[in-house]
Amino acid sequence: MNILLVPLFILVLGIIVVTHEFGHFLAARRFGVTVHEFSVGFGPVIGKMERKGVQYSLRALPLGGFVKIAGMDMALEGEPPKQPGERFFWELPLLRRILVILAGPVNNLLLALVIYILVAALIGIPHHFKSEPVIGVVEPKSPAYEAGLSPGDRIVELNGAPVDSWEQLTQVIHNSPRQTLTLKIERNGVLFTREVKPFYDPALKAGRIGLLPAYTLRRLPWTEAVKYGFLTTGSGLVGIPVSLYHMLIGKERAGVAGTLGLFAFFDQALKSGFYLFFSMIAGINLFFGLFNLLPVPLPLLDGGWITIFILERLRKKEFTAEQKGIAQMIGLAVLLTLFVVLTYSDLVSMIRRGLP
Repeated sequence: MNILLVPLFILVLGIIVVTHEFGHFLAARRFGVTVHEFSVGFGPVIGKMERKGVQYSLRALPLGGFVKIAGMDMALEGEPPKQPGERFFWELPLLRRILVILAGPVNNLLLALVIYILVAALIGIPHHFKSEPVIGVVEPKSPAYEAGLSPGDRIVELNGAPVDSWEQLTQVIHNSPRQTLTLKIERNGVLFTREVKPFYDPALKAGRIGLLPAYTLRRLPWTEAVKYGFLTTGSGLVGIPVSLYHMLIGKERAGVAGTLGLFAFFDQALKSGFYLFFSMIAGINLFFGLFNLLPVPLPLLDGGWITIFILERLRKKEFTAEQKGIAQMIGLAVLLTLFVVLTYSDLVSMIRRGLP
């Protein structure tokens, strides 16, 4: 794994988060809510400027950014003294508050759409998967990834028998769930062997090790690229929630990754080519936007705030600052627990990949 890619990885994640926050910023400004600051990064300020009452800041830690909207923290910190001409977020009608919250995830979905269109028009999409046994994509946290396989590797033998085609390889793998297979790999003229144990994929009802073959790309005309962008984005909007649901009920293998897992995918995507790299960025945007829309009444997620707004309207009474504070602490504990669990899982997978 190329550690030199860490700055680029941080930059990509930062762009995704800043895009999200910029959506909140634009909607708040559009509805006349006072915005105190729009920051790129966190930590100490290393540069700033003020325009139309908004401070635009560049901070030392390039880990995303934030927008400080007047009144957004009122529920958790109490009501601050109101300055002349200042308009709080909570003064907006319910629909406009929801639109300000929605604007962040919507911005991520729009960025994903634009990336898919540009990829199809300028880079190309897979047109033909090659039949030769050459690896095109390795899924992070898969048996193939943990065995140290990489895009460009050629599989020359499987259990001592020569491999002539991708179809021959996949037929054996599909029929061998939970059985140890020995692969002989050629990489840059050097031969080596690896053992892999296919997992059983309940969606495919067969064994898999997490590989896709090498492929050729074809650029689309702009009209077709736009259609491809909308179809792919729409497919993700439906497919991601369905896939998560299937993971929860055991119909699909759980393949959710944390930050380290994302970096592993980032590394593999760059090795595979620009198509997968930029498609991965679009996919992260889609997932980030949809994850933030989860209707869990925890005010760390945009969907949680919207759920709280609707519950307050239904009960005709606002939750107290203490109640919202408790909900926020529960949400923070849940997210931190999820982060620790996923990071541990990612780390174990990366250590396995590093073992001989």
